[in-house]
Amino acid sequence: MKKHINLVLIFVAVAALVVATVEFKRLHAVVQKNNNATAVVLKRNAAMKAQMEILKPASSQSASTDGASIEADASAKIATEGKAAEEKFARWKAQSDAFQKMEDERMKNDPEYTLKYYASYRADAEMEYAPFCRVRHLSKEQSEALAEAEFQRMLRLDYMQTVQGMDAKATREAVEGVNDEFASSVKAALGDDLYEQFLVYERQQTAWNYVGNLGAMLSLVDMPLSVEQASQLADAMANASPAFQKGETMVSWGNDKIDWDAVDAAVVNSLTPEQMDIFKNADIFMGGALDTGSSRQEQELDSAVQKLGQ
Repeated sequence: MKKHINLVLIFVAVAALVVATVEFKRLHAVVQKNNNATAVVLKRNAAMKAQMEILKPASSQSASTDGASIEADASAKIATEGKAAEEKFARWKAQSDAFQKMEDERMKNDPEYTLKYYASYRADAEMEYAPFCRVRHLSKEQSEALAEAEFQRMLRLDYMQTVQGMDAKATREAVEGVNDEFASSVKAALGDDLYEQFLVYERQQTAWNYVGNLGAMLSLVDMPLSVEQASQLADAMANASPAFQKGETMVSWGNDKIDWDAVDAAVVNSLTPEQMDIFKNADIFMGGALDTGSSRQEQELDSAVQKLGQ
């Protein structure tokens, strides 16, 4: 009986062991499967995290780097251009100083050259306001006084170029002083009424430069402008200038575009058909000897392009 009980106990123990073993294997398999799944998830998470870590800094770093790169490039460009401009100015200043020194030495040692130098200035001064003198019928004394005032202004401005060590403020004040002296001399020579007309002529200078260039061309083809024609044309151009209409001085560049249709309508009866044809079609610049300005054709083309853009 005891032996039978022992066998039963052994059988139960073995069965329990088998069941425990099977259950252990099942649990182990589940755990292993869970571990494997967890490992896969963790691996994917790790990969994703690594990718995010790479992408996130890369994105911000890229934006930051791009911005820094653009700013650095811009700064480098500005620095390079600034340095190039400084070097260019330094070369120009050195050449200008060398030329001025040579000019001073020659004027000290060559009286004939000095005489011709100032004679050219005097001729320029007489030509500067010759149209005004002719249009306003100035007397010989008034014309000479006006030319002398301009000559003295030229000499003072020329002398200022030889003065060393003047800063921008001092230079500006000196120029203003020279112009004030010129204005006082002109007003004393012309009187109040003619002086007001002179100020208008000054504001019309660009138009008169153009009329002078046109007159020279018309003279070459034997169709010279009369004084009256020149005056009417200059007035018409000035009145068609936005800057002049606002009380400012005409300019030959920028946004101060002349209304050429209005000018044509104003002078069509004062110019001959042949003169009108050249006026409308010839490529004539509005600037003086040192200021080429822009021609009528260039202004009309620019206006047409702006209208297309709008």
